[in-house]
Amino acid sequence: MHQDLASDSGPIKGLAFVINRKGTTYAGPLDEDEVVERLATSCGHWGSGADYLYNTVKNLEQRGIHDSRLWRLQHLVAERIAMSKP
Repeated sequence: MHQDLASDSGPIKGLAFVINRKGTTYAGPLDEDEVVERLATSCGHWGSGADYLYNTVKNLEQRGIHDSRLWRLQHLVAERIAMSKP
């Protein structure tokens, strides 16, 4: 969902996500290695977990949002995929 918000430089769009921790798609708390493994090896109806992560990082960067944790995760997933290739 999004909502218009006020800032010192004028109106901005706010974006929020809700996680249903009782839902069937919630994985629960995972350590970084497990997150990397799942993203590097998962694929669903809309593509791979690695592609989703890459597109998220890329689109955030294009909007001037640099998330160092997502970049780290992107790097680790790319390394994991490279290690699995012959």
